[in-house]
Amino acid sequence: MKLLKLLAPAAVFLLIAIACNKDDNVNNTLTKNGIVLSAANENQTPAVVSSATGTLNVSYNKDTRMLTYSFTWNNLTDTLTASHIHGTAPKTGNANVKVPFTTIPKVLSGSYSGSTLVDGVLIKEDSLLAGFYYVNIHSKRYPNGEIRAQIEF
Repeated sequence: MKLLKLLAPAAVFLLIAIACNKDDNVNNTLTKNGIVLSAANENQTPAVVSSATGTLNVSYNKDTRMLTYSFTWNNLTDTLTASHIHGTAPKTGNANVKVPFTTIPKVLSGSYSGSTLVDGVLIKEDSLLAGFYYVNIHSKRYPNGEIRAQIEF
């Protein structure tokens, strides 16, 4: 009986530890909302001068390897010409297009959403989690990009 009294708290602690560890593995999704798209985030000379803004929301599911994104933009200086995910580059760098948004509306203010597979070729998980991809919106006035936001979790 004394042995049972000594082992009972240890058993309860072990069960709680297992349950907590199991919960940590259930949700392998990272989410970040409200990432600012702005001209200040562009890396160009001369600097982009624009009051355009936007907001980027991203979610990455490590189990399915799906990156989901939605963003809005407002008050571009001219018609939107293109938008994509670029990578790999830090905030202070520029990089090639990895995922083009082919159906994005060509408007001064709007919204867009989609998802892409983190396939290990175009988008690599370690680089994504390190913040080396960004969303860029290009306009007629700023063909190299008018507003930008780094994807960071």
